[in-house]
Amino acid sequence: MQKQTRWKYYIDKEFQNHFIFGFSAVLILNAILVVGIVWLLRSNPYSLLPDGASVLVQVDANKAVGLSVSGDGKVILDETGTPYFPLREIPGKPPRQYNAFDLYIEPILIVSLLNLIVIIGFSLFFSHRMAGPIHRIKVTLEEFVANQKPSSIRLRKKDHFSEVADLLNKALKLEDRK
Repeated sequence: MQKQTRWKYYIDKEFQNHFIFGFSAVLILNAILVVGIVWLLRSNPYSLLPDGASVLVQVDANKAVGLSVSGDGKVILDETGTPYFPLREIPGKPPRQYNAFDLYIEPILIVSLLNLIVIIGFSLFFSHRMAGPIHRIKVTLEEFVANQKPSSIRLRKKDHFSEVADLLNKALKLEDRK
């Protein structure tokens, strides 16, 4: 029998890969759904923009100008008027326009990637608490089938399937009495 390291978290690769993939697939499907919904909204008006505009234009926040409407309907420069932010000018390039898809895709992808990393880590450690006991039970049953005296199944405190291990230990002790 090979000597096992104490902190080996990747015990039953097939089971743990399936478990990790299952958790990750849910997160990936959720991210695809959210990106799809935002993609569908990309052409609709962005309701927080003035005059029902469908895009947000990059503006220069450092060059705000106050504007007011005079009695005859003309727009005049007025420091106490509503602030107006002119378009940011980059020589040789038109102002950048953003729609809802452009605004939300990057944060959605970053948060989804972070969630995926957390889910993979969580599922590896969680599945370890199931794969370890199953592996130990398999080894004990293989010893029993090979007509060797099986060792008692001992699990860590937070491992799952402790009831199954206890029942198997009782069954193996009964078999020894015969």
